[in-house]
Amino acid sequence: MSIADRAVYATQPAPLSNEIDRLLRDAQARTIEGQLLALIVPDSNLQRGGPAAATAYKLLEDRVYDTVIIIAPSHDGTFERLSICSINRYHSPLGDVAINDRLRNELCDEDDDIFIDDQGHYHTEGVDVQLPFLQQVLKEEFDVVPVVMGSEAPALCRELGHAIGEVMYGHRLLVIASADLLSVEGDALRKFEQALEAYDTSQLMHLLGSEQIRVEGMGAVISAVIAAQRRNGNRAAVLQVDPPEGEEIGAMACALWRE
Repeated sequence: MSIADRAVYATQPAPLSNEIDRLLRDAQARTIEGQLLALIVPDSNLQRGGPAAATAYKLLEDRVYDTVIIIAPSHDGTFERLSICSINRYHSPLGDVAINDRLRNELCDEDDDIFIDDQGHYHTEGVDVQLPFLQQVLKEEFDVVPVVMGSEAPALCRELGHAIGEVMYGHRLLVIASADLLSVEGDALRKFEQALEAYDTSQLMHLLGSEQIRVEGMGAVISAVIAAQRRNGNRAAVLQVDPPEGEEIGAMACALWRE
């Protein structure tokens, strides 16, 4: 892997802010009419995923959300539960962001497999990658609920998706699924796009659970699709795909919305 492909995002406020601004300026502008419900964005802190992430986050310009639920895979091994961190504010180089304690507790009340627990949290990927993009593009104050999936079993994906769909009702709330594209075989991306656009969660589970297309964060993707579906999402699109090359992970950006 080249030095450029190993490069990670800056950790100091000014260079990180400038980096994200540049990515957003260079990103292709897309128009989505309706209520944007969820985004699928790269999970890794490698800059190689920046263009795909910016393509998705650019859709948030001029939109307002009170809360963002960020779903990420565990980078601390597997555990049979879904964890929401216990802290009250989440640190980012661009400033701290408040955790929405009320929604955090509502999610725990919705399902017995969702716990307030720090297991799987506080890494350089996942939530830590998404917050600076959100802080840069959302001009109004917002809070977050960071969720880590200790297991990506279909039952837990359904439980989390349904729980998030329930708490989204009546709120200006966005779901972010943090996921990396590890490998793709044959026409699997075309099949993925077709399943996504159809909100076909069974086919998505089949594809992402097979060797046809490997995604770190498959549970986050499926949970976000189910949550959007619960809120009457009827449109979805793959915005950008940067396929894996050799040992280099790929990146993808997707949007789900309701017209």
